Amino acid sequence: MKARSLGVCAAALALCLGAAAAAAAPLSTPDGKALLGAGANDNEWILPAKNYEGNPYTGLKQVTPDNVATLGLAWSTALADEGQQEAAPLSWNGTLFVSTAHNGVVALDAANGKLKWQFPYDPSYIISFSVNRGVGIADGKVFMVTLDCRIIALDAETGKQVWNVAGCADTASSFYSMAAYVYKGAVIVGHAGGDYGTEGSVTAFSVKDGKKLWDWSTIKRDTWPGTSWRHGGAAVWSGVSIDPKSGTLFVAPGNPGPDMVLKGREGPDLYGNSLVALDIKGKKPKVKWYYQLIANDTHDADAAMIPVLFTAKVGGKPQELVAIGDKAGDFVVLDRKSGKVVHRLAVSDQTGMFTTVPTLEGTHACPNHGGGIEWLGGGYDPASNLFFVPSTEECGIWKVDATPPVYAPRQAYKGGALPKRGNGTGWFTAIDMDTGTVRWRKPLPFPGQGGALITASGLVFTSDLGGSLYAFNAATGDQLWHVDTGSAVVAPITSYTAGGEQYLSVVVGQAGNQQTANLPVPQASRVLAYKVGAKLAVINGTDGQIARAVSKNAAAGEAAESVGTAPYTAEQVTAGAAVYAQRCAVCHGAQMEGVAAPALAGPAFARSKPSLLQLHTIVTKAMPLTAPGTLPAADYAAIMAYMLAYECVKPSGDGKTPFPAGATAGDIGALPPITYGAKVCAPGGGKE
Repeated sequence: MKARSLGVCAAALALCLGAAAAAAAPLSTPDGKALLGAGANDNEWILPAKNYEGNPYTGLKQVTPDNVATLGLAWSTALADEGQQEAAPLSWNGTLFVSTAHNGVVALDAANGKLKWQFPYDPSYIISFSVNRGVGIADGKVFMVTLDCRIIALDAETGKQVWNVAGCADTASSFYSMAAYVYKGAVIVGHAGGDYGTEGSVTAFSVKDGKKLWDWSTIKRDTWPGTSWRHGGAAVWSGVSIDPKSGTLFVAPGNPGPDMVLKGREGPDLYGNSLVALDIKGKKPKVKWYYQLIANDTHDADAAMIPVLFTAKVGGKPQELVAIGDKAGDFVVLDRKSGKVVHRLAVSDQTGMFTTVPTLEGTHACPNHGGGIEWLGGGYDPASNLFFVPSTEECGIWKVDATPPVYAPRQAYKGGALPKRGNGTGWFTAIDMDTGTVRWRKPLPFPGQGGALITASGLVFTSDLGGSLYAFNAATGDQLWHVDTGSAVVAPITSYTAGGEQYLSVVVGQAGNQQTANLPVPQASRVLAYKVGAKLAVINGTDGQIARAVSKNAAAGEAAESVGTAPYTAEQVTAGAAVYAQRCAVCHGAQMEGVAAPALAGPAFARSKPSLLQLHTIVTKAMPLTAPGTLPAADYAAIMAYMLAYECVKPSGDGKTPFPAGATAGDIGALPPITYGAKVCAPGGGKE
């Protein structure tokens, strides 16, 4: 009996010790309680903007105005998945989780950037530019929403896929580019596609298995003329914020469609270009209030900024507020409970924005389609009572096509090519919440789109598209630190601790669809981390990574090889190769594989099933990115010849008939149809 008693005690002790060890073991991801307390946990960055409220403020104080000048690169990790990087690195228990341009994920050691695991991905199709704004972490999983409309859950410790479900109801004109927001057992996400004729929506999926929990349409049909709502856009593509205390979700649907043509959709077109407060305490979201920033928008002026919730002194008294900004350069602060405007001001030149519409000849209006205020917006500092917001200064000539826009799946639905990009610059503005007036304002040499990071030590960090990071004294605006990363910055700066030291982290890469004419040529994509006093950085390559994986969600049935012929000559192919390399490869890739922009050859291109007319329209109306539609007609014909050869389309007429320069839609439409295949050929008329 004594031996048995000892055995029972030993077993009980082992069981207790095991339970204690399990309880003490660090979780691979935060739980729901940790996510709700994210704002108070300054050692980690576990939500895209630090907290549900969307205010990028950290209580960390190791980096101060006195020592910020000694910030140095601690480590750098190259990314094999090259492209336009916009993700917020999330940190948890010594690991950084970072999404990449084509929906890959890397897990890195937060102290030195060493690769722990990678989940490579390659979307089965891409409708627009290739970007992803970050993952969500919870329930032992890492959540990713993809450009081909999937919701994917990964094991946070291994990177292995746990489940993968279909997301968007309409895959012909919709895609995901925003971060995955995890809240109370749900992954909340809105889909992009407002420039492609989608019907905007915000949807919640279960973190357990991806089951759809609810869906809210951004289109209030009775505010649209006739049936114009069917391709009305109003997509929620940038991000969301949440007030957990009141159970309110704040979303900002973007521009109505078609972007630049008002005829046929005159009216409120709700909830386009609006901030909407949704009660999500019940089974389905209900609108509490809305505020429309711009009605009858014809300048692609999305309410792009992720809403920021904060409490500030207004007229000397504390007030619960929400801030929003749009690509027209409007910055608006509203009462969070009622939606009434507290402050409204412009932070960008708005010449012609509200007094002109795009025409056949073109009208001059500011800002251009890359800002004003872009999706990252800014943040609030409680110590100074200032709200900081970067913005872009650039104008454009807005033109529409002669023919009215007609919706076609996976094709732009804008009414014309967006304006040629100019030499964009930026501003970084500090606005006093007490009065709604500007306290200080600093010029930036390139567009300001990287948001703001505010620290309790009295600093505010920001960036510009040219690749620079800056630190300013929050109260005075004095610049205290600057570094050139060498690559475009379109992603937010985050902060965390590892080994007791504070780090600042940012992902850099290509400018992609934000490219302006004056930007320097970027280096490769990297994750960068800075800390005080760092002098000898750890430089990590792409070892252990692959650029992209073959998607398991590929639509079946694409042709193996292209079927059909088209007129073009070998001389046009040679000329087109040179023009493509100079004007198109930076976005579409040297092998047309797609970098920041979609592939123009190969399986993903074949799955998009464009007609020859649609392909010609894309090339002549949307390329090159910084100056669409401005190349000589002969150059466009040569690019078409080069692409057709690369896509293994055989030349008609024994290769003696050139692709027609300056061809009309009728001319191209009269040519025999082509079915594009997955096979890719080297230039030279369809031979590998």
